[in-house]
Amino acid sequence: MKKLLAVGPALLLAGSIATAADTDSESGITITGDARARVIYKDAYDFGNSDDDASITMDSRVRFDVTGTAAGGAYVVGRIRLAEEKFNGETSSSADDNIYVDKAYIGIPFNDAFTLEAGKYRVSYGNGFMYDDIGLAGFRGIYNAENYRLIPFFEVQSEGQESDDETDVTEDNDSYRFGLAGNYAMDDWNLGAVAAYQTDDRTAVDPAEEGFFGTLFGKWKQGQFGVEGEFSYAESGLDDFTGTEDGYGGYIRGLWYKDALTMSLDIGFTKDGFQADEYYGFIMVGGDHPITVDEIGDTGDWTWAGLTSTYALTDALSLTGNIVYVNIDGNEDIDVTDNRLAKYLEVSGAVKYAISKGCTFSWYAGYLQPDYDGRLDGVGVEDDPAFGTYAKFDVEF
Repeated sequence: MKKLLAVGPALLLAGSIATAADTDSESGITITGDARARVIYKDAYDFGNSDDDASITMDSRVRFDVTGTAAGGAYVVGRIRLAEEKFNGETSSSADDNIYVDKAYIGIPFNDAFTLEAGKYRVSYGNGFMYDDIGLAGFRGIYNAENYRLIPFFEVQSEGQESDDETDVTEDNDSYRFGLAGNYAMDDWNLGAVAAYQTDDRTAVDPAEEGFFGTLFGKWKQGQFGVEGEFSYAESGLDDFTGTEDGYGGYIRGLWYKDALTMSLDIGFTKDGFQADEYYGFIMVGGDHPITVDEIGDTGDWTWAGLTSTYALTDALSLTGNIVYVNIDGNEDIDVTDNRLAKYLEVSGAVKYAISKGCTFSWYAGYLQPDYDGRLDGVGVEDDPAFGTYAKFDVEF
């Protein structure tokens, strides 16, 4: 019943904006997708503090996106993922979670401006610093006007009827998020914000994972110059974003474009346990690569500066290089025998080549030099650099 109180107004809002629109759309179905195969090499990822040897692995993944459209314009979207796993000669099976669906939702356009989506979807808000390609399940309305977009949403984090805790089932104790995302765009700039609240009535979770979170973001580009940034905040206990304290963080990026060359400088910080989205970052720190060592904001308060250069040698071939410096401020009362990171230095790069239309080869490599707190000098803590590299083929169809 509690969920209906939140969903009901959203549906009433949809009905009050417009009645169902007549369209000339034809029904049909389209299937697209993507696939990849990778070879991954990693060495000294414990910075020489264990006897682990270097590793070489290979993996692959195939995904199918299915979109069906009704004659009146309503649509359904599904995505099926197959066998995201390492090569090991064994047969894949659904029991190993090698076949699953990460999108399954419907969309109902009420008119040219408003669409209601419901089901299991993936969303990105802002510039990707806090909310990038996150899998959610619920309802959201998408309202588009000439220069702005508003997205009210209600999303279930944990359904009480699916809980292993008997009390949560009988009392229908749920956890859900509700909020509003929006942005206003002109020719040269885009400004937006997300404001949301997460509830948690579960008895099996103590302390409750509930509180406010939000983010402010913007982009501007004119001629050869551009700038973008984002600032995010989350109340304590929201494990997706922060730890036991109210956490916050942000970044600003300056960009310069000159013919085939693009250069950018990122300067950012995280404070009091806030962690940036796993997709934000570079190659060895952040970025969610298979050779990524650490997520931005992990293990203390981070400040960083990263210089990135990308040069397109041809329409098919491009080169990217990164130099990133990170300062990490850990807890002052940490035990001297613990491994407390103080700094990172990343040097990394990538080569991308379009073999044919829809098929790309990429090669990434990175070097990460750690530096531990000075109190650990002389107590046997190693600070060997980590090295990682991987090559992959991507196919989109």
